[in-house]
Amino acid sequence: MKAAANKINKEWHETHPMPRNATLAQRIAWHQEHAKHCHCRPIPAKLLLEINKISR
Repeated sequence: MKAAANKINKEWHETHPMPRNATLAQRIAWHQEHAKHCHCRPIPAKLLLEINKISR
């Protein structure tokens, strides 16, 4: 049996697409906002490492 998927906020996704060829800063900002408004998936681990590097 498959695990239940986290709920997607379709409206948020439709109005907030990831920019094409997004810079690291744009990707971080998009994923941080995404985490506030939608729970379909977590921030990717690779990006979390970059966020932690910047936050130090």
